[in-house]
Amino acid sequence: MSSALAIAAIAATVVGAGVSAAGSAQQGKSAQNLSNYNAQIAQNDAIAARQKAVFDAKAQSREAALFKGTQRATYAGQGGSLLDAGDVLDMTEEELELEALAIKYGGETGFRAGQQRSVLSSFEGAVASSAAKGQAAKSLLTGAASAASQGSKLP
Repeated sequence: MSSALAIAAIAATVVGAGVSAAGSAQQGKSAQNLSNYNAQIAQNDAIAARQKAVFDAKAQSREAALFKGTQRATYAGQGGSLLDAGDVLDMTEEELELEALAIKYGGETGFRAGQQRSVLSSFEGAVASSAAKGQAAKSLLTGAASAASQGSKLP
């Protein structure tokens, strides 16, 4: 093989390694960007879960107040004393409070799950970016070793 041809082969090896490294770096950057986007979506979902729970709890509170008023009016309309209905009204109050707590708990659970998905997406992006950097370095080192090997065979 002529020396010019050998030098061209070495140059092609070096350029190929550079292109491969650049591709790996770009792949890592794309993975990081996608993970950041997914993390933001998860964060938004977390906030929405909490806001929905607050809204639902307020709606449940309004419905509870109407229901308790209807219960009292029914007892009064039937000629009963509110003192006689005390146990039933107390049970109703407890059930409605448990329902409100369940709504709030569900919202907080949704918020925490969204937060965890956000952190996980960010971590996955960092891992993908790091792996791509490692692959880029490997491509450069492999290309350099191949070029050096080819260069050592030159006359």
